[in-house]
Amino acid sequence: MGVYILKRLILAIPTLIVASIIIFLLVHIAPGDPVRVMLGPIQDQVLVERLQQKLGLDLPLHEQYLTWLGNLLRGDLGISISVQRGAPVAELIAERYMVTLELALLAMTVALLIAIPTGILSALRQNKLTDHISRVVALIGISIPNFFVGILLILFFGVVLLKTWGAGGFVPIQEGLGANLQRMILPAIALGTSYSAIVMRMMRSSMLDVMSKDYVRTARAMGVKRWSVIRQDIVRNALIPVVTVIGNSIGYLLGGSVVTESVFRLPGIGNLVINAVYRRDFPVIQAVVLIIVLLRILVNLVVDLMYAKLDPRIQYTSSE
Repeated sequence: MGVYILKRLILAIPTLIVASIIIFLLVHIAPGDPVRVMLGPIQDQVLVERLQQKLGLDLPLHEQYLTWLGNLLRGDLGISISVQRGAPVAELIAERYMVTLELALLAMTVALLIAIPTGILSALRQNKLTDHISRVVALIGISIPNFFVGILLILFFGVVLLKTWGAGGFVPIQEGLGANLQRMILPAIALGTSYSAIVMRMMRSSMLDVMSKDYVRTARAMGVKRWSVIRQDIVRNALIPVVTVIGNSIGYLLGGSVVTESVFRLPGIGNLVINAVYRRDFPVIQAVVLIIVLLRILVNLVVDLMYAKLDPRIQYTSSE
């Protein structure tokens, strides 16, 4: 297992290199000059050229990329150009990543608490009223964008019920866990709604597939109690494809947090990316997106290892 994990991590290196090239090119070919955005109404050409030279933006793209890559290998994510001028990008991310991480974990928790039981119940009561209602609700959840759900929650709790915590904002955990959760639960619900619908549909489909297997019918014919079969055979095996969906949805949660954090005024990485895009802060955009790619690679590795935990028949060796 250790050799397999090491092999996967080594294979991730070329993936990260290719991803870094794509990220760098996409950021730099996008319209907009960070120096001109930084200067605002002061558009003196001499000053623009001087700042471009100071920031290294006058160099050919391949030289800029090699410089950025060399800094990355030394652990230097660069310096912010305009979001917080002169601040190390690593510090900006470190200040905000806990907010995004908390939001993603809460959204996933909310989604799984809704999706897994609902998917199981829907499969067990296939084509009955409970199943029809669950599928309709799931379809609605997938169809409505999370930012629209967030706006509706703000209107209801913040405007109609006049709850101060319903209008958005953020309270650090250090200032009180209760106040922090009050501010975070609505964004988590908004972000987790469509995510729960996706997981619920997958859980239902996977349950129905496992329930049709011969070993399930054999266990029931041998007199094994129904709920014992459901718990030990059906649900456990049905979770394998669901775990894949959960792992692949990490990117969805991080992407959705960009909009959700803006709607609820949360000082997370998503808000940082929006400001960086608006101000053309290349180092911040590149660093955040590359970190998301790295996180996605690590999550995929964890998902693969969870397969072996859920199904002992799955074995990983160094040759795989």
